[in-house]
Parts: sequence; C-alpha cells; structure tokens
Amino acid sequence: MASTMPSTPHLNQVVAAIQNMEVATGSDSTQGVLWSLTDGNTLPGLGTKNPAWLIRTQSCWGAQGPCSSKAVQQHLLATIRNIVASGTKVVDISSLTKLPYGAFRQAIVEGAAQGAAEGHAPTIRLLWGRTPITLATDGLSVDKNLAALRDQVQAAAPHATVVAALQSYTPVANGYSWNHSKIVAADGRVALVMGINLWEHSYLQSNNPVTDVGAEVQGPAAASAERFLDVIWTSVCQHPGKSLAYWNTVLGATGPSGCPTSLTPTAPVGTGNVRVLAVGRSGYISDGLTSGRTTWFQPSLADSYDSRCVLPPIPNTMNGDSTWDGRNPSDTALRALVASATKKIVIAQQEMTFPCATSASYDLRLFDAIAQKVAAGVKVDIITSNPKSDINATEDYLANPEATKKILMSRLTKITGSAEKARADACRSLMIAPFRYTTAATWPDGKPPALHGKVIAVDDAAFYGGSQNAYPNQLEEFGYIIENHTAMGDLNRLYLDPLVKYSSMAALPCG
Repeated sequence: MASTMPSTPHLNQVVAAIQNMEVATGSDSTQGVLWSLTDGNTLPGLGTKNPAWLIRTQSCWGAQGPCSSKAVQQHLLATIRNIVASGTKVVDISSLTKLPYGAFRQAIVEGAAQGAAEGHAPTIRLLWGRTPITLATDGLSVDKNLAALRDQVQAAAPHATVVAALQSYTPVANGYSWNHSKIVAADGRVALVMGINLWEHSYLQSNNPVTDVGAEVQGPAAASAERFLDVIWTSVCQHPGKSLAYWNTVLGATGPSGCPTSLTPTAPVGTGNVRVLAVGRSGYISDGLTSGRTTWFQPSLADSYDSRCVLPPIPNTMNGDSTWDGRNPSDTALRALVASATKKIVIAQQEMTFPCATSASYDLRLFDAIAQKVAAGVKVDIITSNPKSDINATEDYLANPEATKKILMSRLTKITGSAEKARADACRSLMIAPFRYTTAATWPDGKPPALHGKVIAVDDAAFYGGSQNAYPNQLEEFGYIIENHTAMGDLNRLYLDPLVKYSSMAALPCG
C-alpha cells in the first residue's frame, strides 16, 4: 500500500486551474488522457548524493577550464538502456528528428537485446516528430533511415514487435503540430520524461554539451506518459501516408496486432510517497473528446496583436483559443504553477519568446502571471539560453533575453499602472539573465553555453520538467509537475542553484 502522501498545495492549485479551464471552455475533461494526478510514485535514489531519478547532460558547474560530464551522460544512457530492457508488454520511445544516432542509438539497441536475452517480447513503439528541417537533419532518405533504425532494433529483439513512425500534422495554413515529447517508458511502470533529444553530438560530448534535464519516475505516473503517446499513435495509425494535412510514415505495423494505437497497461499500484501531476499537450490532434464549446479567454485587440507573430503570420493559439485550451491542459498547468508561487520562482528555459520578423510572440497569460508575481514581491529568476548558442547549422537556440525583459516590463507596467512602479518592482524582485555554467561567458572552445531544459520551479517546493517550452508553439508535449521537498532539494543542489548563481553574474540591468 502506498505511503501517506504529503501536502501538495501547488499541485492542488494547478489541478483546480485545469478543471476550471475545462468547465469555462465547455470542454470534455481530458483527465486520465492528457493529464493525471497520481500518488504512490517513486523517484529512484531520492535525496541521495547522486539521485538516480535526476537525469542530466552537464555537470561542469563552476569549472574554470576543460571539463568532462561523462559520468552524468553515461547515467542517462544507462537509464535509457535499462528501461528498454525492462519492458515485457510495451516499450515507448518518443523524440524529435534527427533520428537517434551514436551512443543513444546504441543504448536503445542494447536495451532491446538485453530484454530479448531475458525472454521479453514487448511491442516497441518508436515515434519521432517530423519537422520542417527533417530533410536537412536526416536527409532525403529519412524514411529509409527510419526503416534501418526499426530493423536494427528488431534484429536485437527478434521476438518483439517493433513499430516506427515519423509524424507531423498541419491542419491549417502555418498551423503545425508534430511530436516534441521526449519519453522512454515501459509497461506503464517506469518513464523517463525529459527535454533531451537523442542526439549524440549535442548532448554526449565535453567541449560544449547542451545543458538539459529529465526525471525518471517509477509508479502510476509512468502510465500517464504512455497514455499520452497512445493519443499520438492513434492519430498516426488513422492517417498513414502523406496528404495536405498529414505526413506520417509508419513502418512495421503488420501482423495480428496491426498498428499499435492503445497499448498502455493498467497503471500499477504505487508503493512510493511522491505525488506527480502528468500534463500533456496534443497540439491539433484530437483525442476523441470535444473541446472549446464556449468562449473563455479573450485578450484585447491590442494585446492580441502585440503577442502574436505578425510576420510570418503564425497563429498564436495560446492567446484566446478555447478549443486549443481544452485540448492542451499543459498550457494552463504551467501558468497555474507560476500563479501558485508565494515566495520564489525560477524559470530556466531555452527561450520565453518566439522570434518573428516583426516583434516576438509570447504567451500573454504566462507573462502576465509572472508580472503579477513580480508586482507582489515574489522573487523571480528567469534564465534563458544565449543568443547564437547554436551547436551546429540546424540547432540555433534563438534565445533573446532582451526581448523577454522588454515584454515583461511592458506587462508589468500595464499591471502596475506606472513605468516607475514597474521599474521599482523589477529591481526588487526580477532577474533576467543569459545562461552561464561558470564565471566565463563561453565554454573553453569559445562557444556560448546552450540551455535546453524546460524547468519552472516555485517556492522550493514544486517544479515542472519535460519537453514543453515556454514560448508559443503548437507542438505535442509532455511533462511532470512534481511537488516534493526532497526532490526539489536534489534539483536545486545539482541544477537550479548553480544555474542561478552563475547566470546572475550576467544579469541584464534591472527595470
């Protein structure tokens, strides 16, 4: 039987916000499909010196010269390998093209082989989001490369059923939706949920590794991750091939089971004491439920114009689309997590705004939630990646902390009614900075450090970790909100505290 759960006021407030949104938008509840609150979860190694649950790609905090993060990178690979090997019914891996290569691919194949040696014969679902730059990252023969990946895993686990897919959905002009979640899960029992793409040259090297994080959760929350993937797989299986809206490649979906749409086992009874809120976003993909029967949030014309991407005219569905809100509860969850803070907020993101040819677009309600907390005296630290912290030609992190500051100060001025008051509040409570991992502005090779993790933490009590960026987009995302003081202590000690410490040295001028 699960241990007694501690009080979780932040999760309670987030759940209430999601439920209120579903009622206000006239949407069928997606509880149990796109969001789930579960008790009895376990975080492996919670509270130890090197907690196994906390997955990292960089451990060079404060280093003054060349530094290797091999230990934490090898732990990431071992976690992937062990989860894949443990699956007896279903193994899920989801990520974003580029297709996995190098040591990441080896970990997947070795995990499948280890599971096969132990007599396991699961269905292994490999799902990658197909992006507009997939041809640049994976070449014209991307479908052939996907087949090679599937064949390699199938050869390692000859009695398993291995299915692989590339997925994207563009239902309206400039309305895009492809998988952006990064999940490795097995049997509804264990899941690694992260912001980490499976790209060796970005994450598994020492010169300038991308800084990112993830969380391994054991218990019923893992089933929430695989139920989310069931929604995406259902769409893929219903719409194979290429059309005006869909571009889905599905390989290996043959035999008695057909295309594997809904395979998540019943969630196990948890024996731990960690409460976890799983929150997902299905983008434009329908989960079979109805959303947006009624109008809810309607920004002013001025706010709507200011927060959208005018050129190119990419829709900002996060600012006034009830159908979108009802179908994508994780957007509401992240705003509500910020709103739940009473003392402290740390936001560590690749970027807070989406660059456009005109002004940047942004999540109006998220920025207003942050501004309201600054006005109330809550300490807010926002760290984004560095401008031009690109790893290669196809990985530009597009960060602009100056744009974040400009927009936040504008919203703060509107909330306080005074530019002078906004400046005073910001100088008291707000810090915005580009990412630093040490006192230097660059890695020893001269490149600015890249931050890719998507973390929002409040009151040293609760935090979001997963794949969802804070800037507007229409991608399919998944993450966990965990409220546990020991877990928060692990995350602070090994990630957030040094991140804030060194980044603050490069903080933008206040106000």
